[in-house]
Amino acid sequence: MPAMKRLRITGWKQRRNLSLLAVKGWPWAGVNALAGAFTQARINLPFLLMHGGKGGVRVGLCLETANSPQALALAQELAQAHGWPTPRVREPVIALTFYPLAAGMALPAQALACLATVGLKPLALGTSLAAMTVILPEDQLAAAVEALGSRFDLPPGGSPPEEQVSVVQSPLSREG
Repeated sequence: MPAMKRLRITGWKQRRNLSLLAVKGWPWAGVNALAGAFTQARINLPFLLMHGGKGGVRVGLCLETANSPQALALAQELAQAHGWPTPRVREPVIALTFYPLAAGMALPAQALACLATVGLKPLALGTSLAAMTVILPEDQLAAAVEALGSRFDLPPGGSPPEEQVSVVQSPLSREG
């Protein structure tokens, strides 16, 4: 069997100090209420993954670990008030983003296969036409980089640089 062609990734970044808040079985209105509460509390969501179905909405919300206690309290308050399933938090997690998808849409499937070969199971994964983000427990970073490096041509420098940029909400609101 011929060796598979290595896929080229032209850029990647990592985001540490994240928590993953998981909400399962809530109605859409509940997720909307939670988003509103997070907006009021100025809690940013660097990564959001949603899936709706007959049993309600499943949501994975990545947020800065420093905001995790407040976010969990807001989510628990809503869950208790309405009888919805209790949210859970997993931390610390890391977000690995690969861009652009120069290899085409084969990248997500092949990345999952690479991670599976070393027993890693992403907590969440999102793709767009331009990028793929994988959420993993932070202690799996080294194993993930090694596994992905075995299949993909990664940019120079054995691991991605530490992400230092954070977008925050302005205390000023705009009309219009």
